[in-house]
Amino acid sequence: GLTSMQFAEELLKAEKVALVPGDAFGASGEGFVRCSYAASVENLSEALVRIERFVQTKLK
Repeated sequence: GLTSMQFAEELLKAEKVALVPGDAFGASGEGFVRCSYAASVENLSEALVRIERFVQTKLK
């Protein structure tokens, strides 16, 4: 129920994980987010845990 911009902003505020809203890459990117994998496996794993926690709170 969120735009890609809303999702990215709320995720950043709630879980301190930065993603790029898909609409930054054009109208067809809406509904998607992009992330960089230029981080350690440990940091990526932690980011995925935080993203999952954020999504679970939004589904409730």
